[in-house]
Amino acid sequence: MNHKPVRDALQAHFDLDARRVEFISRFIIALLKVRSVNLAQIATALNGFAKLESNARRVKRFLNVDFAQDLIARFVLSFITDAKIVLTMDRTNWQFGVVHINFLVIGIAHNGIALPVAWVNLEKAGNSNAAERKTILERVLKVIPASRIQGFAADREFIGSAWFETLLENAVNPVIRIKKDTVLRQRTRSAPAWVWFNNLKQGEIKELGKAKVMGIRVFVIGTLTEDGEYLLLVTIKRPSRALMIYAQRWNIETLFAALKTRGFNLEETRMVHKDRSERLFALLVIALVWAVRVGEFVSSLTRIALKKNGSPPRSVFRVGLDTLRQILLSGCAGRLVLDDVIPLLSSS
Repeated sequence: MNHKPVRDALQAHFDLDARRVEFISRFIIALLKVRSVNLAQIATALNGFAKLESNARRVKRFLNVDFAQDLIARFVLSFITDAKIVLTMDRTNWQFGVVHINFLVIGIAHNGIALPVAWVNLEKAGNSNAAERKTILERVLKVIPASRIQGFAADREFIGSAWFETLLENAVNPVIRIKKDTVLRQRTRSAPAWVWFNNLKQGEIKELGKAKVMGIRVFVIGTLTEDGEYLLLVTIKRPSRALMIYAQRWNIETLFAALKTRGFNLEETRMVHKDRSERLFALLVIALVWAVRVGEFVSSLTRIALKKNGSPPRSVFRVGLDTLRQILLSGCAGRLVLDDVIPLLSSS
């Protein structure tokens, strides 16, 4: 498979040495073919004219050299045409031996999947702290102005007064779920959140108005999930939109599935070094974005029968991944060939 069209398309995005862009193009093609980040498998598909040992060494050399995340963030952002976006944050983690690999990721919610714009390997088990979240948020704000962010959706894990203050100081609107026993204070009354919403009926939405949560004045919105659990959100702007924004948090769960068992099998990496693992993640993002773009293109050409619940049988990512793999492995996917999907790596 000729990697040069992929190389030329990527060169327009990345102001890097031509040899590094050539390696990226070869890596992306190999990754799509083998559907695994295991470097031994990548080496088998990287360059058929080189020995496996040479391919493996080339991968390791690339991952030893700095590869700025803001390049990837700008690459992702070049495909986002919406004036306003929703950011979502979560962790994905697994264990290799006694080492914890624990990625904290911020992504843009887009067509059912989050497209990563910042990530960090926390190098520990468990939740992130406010300082770690602040660092990763600052990376995002270098390339995305706060005025473009409609909301920042996150689950109950991502609460705390210091973290809320960071979001507000940067003019980023939190839409974050709180635990039902989180104490709310309104005027002179303080009580666990569930007490304020204990009369909710299924499908009912209640806006509490401004209350103090961990010392920060926010709007609080509550409803019940289909399982009868409290869904309680805090936000600072237009509480009527909070549930719509928070619903897009699920996009990051789809992302993690795509990076792992439903896509590139990220858990198969044996790479535990912080910087190298983060550079490997960057390469996955490029492949993921291409797959999503191809999936959107294919979906626009074909009317797809929906499942009974109204959802498509495959995500746009999986449609794109399957199409790309078929083209790379067989030369075509139906009537589509490589020349048809190369332009989708360009934002022009």
